[in-house]
Amino acid sequence: MSRWRRRFGVTAVAVVAVLGAAKVVVELRDQVDPVDLDALAEDFAGSASATGEGGPEEPGTGTGGPEDLPVGLWSYAATGSEYIDILGGPLHEFPPLVAQGVTDTACGQSITVQLFEQRYDTLELCRDDQGALVLDRFETRHEFVGIVDVTVTEGCAPIRFWWKGIEADAGSEPTSVECTAVGDMSGEVGATVTREVVGVEPVEVDGAPLDAVRVRLTSTVGTPADPTHGTYDGEFWFGVDDGVILRRTLDARVEASTPLGNIGFEETFDIVATSTEPRAG
Repeated sequence: MSRWRRRFGVTAVAVVAVLGAAKVVVELRDQVDPVDLDALAEDFAGSASATGEGGPEEPGTGTGGPEDLPVGLWSYAATGSEYIDILGGPLHEFPPLVAQGVTDTACGQSITVQLFEQRYDTLELCRDDQGALVLDRFETRHEFVGIVDVTVTEGCAPIRFWWKGIEADAGSEPTSVECTAVGDMSGEVGATVTREVVGVEPVEVDGAPLDAVRVRLTSTVGTPADPTHGTYDGEFWFGVDDGVILRRTLDARVEASTPLGNIGFEETFDIVATSTEPRAG
C-alpha cells in the first residue's frame, strides 16, 4: 500500500472517531424531562390564588370581561417530535401527556403549552376596545444539547385571535400583520403573522364529539435570503360552547445560520384535551 493511501486511511479513521466522539458529547449534553402534571397543577393553582385570579377550580372566572377564555390547566394527549440537525440529531419525541394552561394577565390572558420541562410556547393576548383577545406577543423556548433558544415575536399590529362568536367569521379572508422575531441563536428577522378562521368541526374528547371552531395562526419568518427563514403553521380548536382549547397542532420548518453553523429545525405536535374540565390543583 502506498504512503498516501495509508495516510488517507489513518485520516479517515481519525475523522470518523472525532465525529463519533462529538456525537456522543451531543447525546450526553442533551436532556428532556417530561412535565410533572400534578406538580404543575399545584403551582398553577397557587400562582392563581396568590394573584387573586381564577384557577383550575374556577374555570371561566377571568377578570377582564365577557370575551375571556376559560382559565385553568388542562391535560392533553400528545403525539409529535422536535428535531434539530446537529450531527444527525437529537430527536425529541414528546411524551403521551402534556399540559396547557390559560391565565389572566394585566393586559388580557396568556396561553402556555408545556411539552417538556425544557420546551414551551406562550401566546400573550390583550383585549381590544370590543373586548376581543388580540395577539400581543408570542414566545417559544427550545433546548437542545444544553443550549437554550428563546424566540419572541412581537411588534405586530393588532390582530384579533379569539372572541365570543368567532365562528361567524368562518370562511372570511385571512388577516395578516407584520411583526419582528428575535431569537437567541438567530438574531432579529421580520415575520408575517396570519390568522384565519377555518370553520366549525367536531373534536373527539373523552369519546364524545364536540363542536369546535378551527383557527389557523401561521408565522412566516424571514425569506430564503435571510439568515433565518421558515414557517410555523399552528392551529387551534376552541369549543364553540365555552372556548376551551380542545385541540392544538403545530407544523414548523426553519433553517437558521447560527454560531454553530447552518442548522435545520423541524417540529410537529398534535395535542387533544383529555377532558373538558381543567385539572384540580
